[in-house]
Amino acid sequence: MTIGARFGRRAAFAAALLVTLALPVAARADGGTANFGGGAAHDPGPRPNPASAIPKPIDGLNANEKALFIESLLRVSELEGTCDTCVQQPQSVPPVDPDPNNPFSPLALVNSAGMGPVFNADQCFICHFQPRIGGSSPKHNPASIIAHRLGGTNQVPAFEDPNGAFREVRFKYNGDGTRDGGVHSLFTVAGRSDAPECTLRQPDFVAAGAQRNLAFRIPLQLFGLGLIESIQDRAILASMNSHLDEKRALGINGHPNMVPNNGTVSRFGWKAQNASITMFAGEAYNVEMGISNDLFPIARSEVDGCNLSYEPFDVPRTDPQLYNDPLKIMPAWLMFTVFMRQVDAPQPAPFSASAARGRELFAEVGCAMCHTPSFRTPGVVSPVTPSQEVGPHVVALRGKTVNLFSDLLVHHMGATLADNVVQGAAGPDEFRTTPLWGVGQRLFFLHDGRTSDLLTAIEDHFSAAHSDGGDNPSKDAQSTSYGASEANRVVQRFNALEEREKQAILDFLRAL
Repeated sequence: MTIGARFGRRAAFAAALLVTLALPVAARADGGTANFGGGAAHDPGPRPNPASAIPKPIDGLNANEKALFIESLLRVSELEGTCDTCVQQPQSVPPVDPDPNNPFSPLALVNSAGMGPVFNADQCFICHFQPRIGGSSPKHNPASIIAHRLGGTNQVPAFEDPNGAFREVRFKYNGDGTRDGGVHSLFTVAGRSDAPECTLRQPDFVAAGAQRNLAFRIPLQLFGLGLIESIQDRAILASMNSHLDEKRALGINGHPNMVPNNGTVSRFGWKAQNASITMFAGEAYNVEMGISNDLFPIARSEVDGCNLSYEPFDVPRTDPQLYNDPLKIMPAWLMFTVFMRQVDAPQPAPFSASAARGRELFAEVGCAMCHTPSFRTPGVVSPVTPSQEVGPHVVALRGKTVNLFSDLLVHHMGATLADNVVQGAAGPDEFRTTPLWGVGQRLFFLHDGRTSDLLTAIEDHFSAAHSDGGDNPSKDAQSTSYGASEANRVVQRFNALEEREKQAILDFLRAL
């Protein structure tokens, strides 16, 4: 690709980033409410965000890997436009309009290209920014900014609460009643100054009956995904087959969402629908930002006057200047993979006495039967070939304890959480056990971001058989067909605890 605009960064930026990566992180000394004063248990709220918005790489990367990580940060920070000639940011000087928490990308100046006619976002971290770049949905929903960037005439759908989580939307059914389940882009480039001839309309989110056909997803944290990718399938399956008597007694019957192409365990996304972080990255660039790439080479819309980028757009660079630079030759979507593979996992706060007790209770009531506390990545020297390492290619990912608090399996959650979307072997009320590391700094919970309260999130794991879905925002006519949630017995055990004990579990979760 001959897009000098996308990569015209000065070496000084990278040097400054190295300094930024060393900034201290503000840590809460207490993992929750250390002195419970009685009364009802309550969510103590998120821990303060770190002092710097720049995430850190995993420990142990070599010099070349560190250079790739720094480059990946520059790529995920880029603000996308439709064409090379639409770039606004001067390329030979530092950004004119920088984000004070991230001096490597402007808030309002386009410095990249490739957006197709339909999209959800125009920048990776605009939706992955809590508590820092690579995180989950930020405090203030960026939908309005995205919708009107460069004069865009998009309407912000009512389900995008300005103070709620940013929501991706799927339609559960097509007009003829057959299943859909795919992402329907929120916005088009109509009205933008970089697509003056486009008149493409947004999907109709307010037509009669449309609201009951919508299912929402919010951004997940991207931290530590390289560690999750490095967990062996056999470890996941061994965990699934462990403690079977206790799981059966609790009604827990999770299963993997297998990759149909090669029969391995899929593990990324709300329903474990993505086989790898590479698949997630390519899909995100194409589906979320409208950028075609090696993995998804066709634009999601090819309407005349709206599609100003060639197909596929984001491919290895052959322009001489970029081709000869090892940091620039890789396409941006693959650099997003590098970022996710090399960014460090969330780090817990020091546990208070209450949080330490909460960890014990978390296991005692059965939460850990699905939210498996940890796995370990392989990293041993082969006894057959001593010089050959067994484990991940990236040495820094070998032999690491992965404290993710997830079994990476999908489970039936019943009508209360069901979104009536089928993805692979994950049925309409099934979801992957969400990793809990980093939950202490998340603002919104559950797949649709319906609550900011951890206690509510726990209670919404309960759903009796043939429930009508309660306050499920995705409730529809098929809600009564769902069975009981696999979490019911665990939630009942939680509710049977004394308020002090419930508080300890909440304090433990907010320390993660």
